[in-house]
Amino acid sequence: MKKCFKCGIKKRLDLFYKHPQMGDGHLGKCKTCTKKDVEDRHNDPEARKRIVEYERKRSQKPERKAKIYEYTKTKRLKYPGKFKAHSTTCNAIRNGRLTRQPCEVCGAEKVQGHHDDYRKPLEVRWLCFKHHRQLHGNKYFSE
Repeated sequence: MKKCFKCGIKKRLDLFYKHPQMGDGHLGKCKTCTKKDVEDRHNDPEARKRIVEYERKRSQKPERKAKIYEYTKTKRLKYPGKFKAHSTTCNAIRNGRLTRQPCEVCGAEKVQGHHDDYRKPLEVRWLCFKHHRQLHGNKYFSE
């Protein structure tokens, strides 16, 4: 058991993120409070500007570019069908053979293409970020 310094509630140790520099190996605030802080920070316009600027600078560092390159290369080799479908879809959008539609669930304009079958790259379902993650069963985005 550990007491969260933020909410003051005693909780099981598995409800705290692991942190190697802490005495007991876990962060001092619980996962719930940590997630709330992150959400608040992302919803604050000033904090959001700082985060975007930090990420922009970080993405330009040579070691970061090398990691992104390696990650992309690994994913392309591991899932060649997915990569080919993504490329074909992007090319079709650029060439005007395919147009983005509003989210089929909520009607949002900012959408992502979802392939039910990567062997059919031009058969795309248009979903917003939230509903795309729900479809994939991502527990962090499926509210």
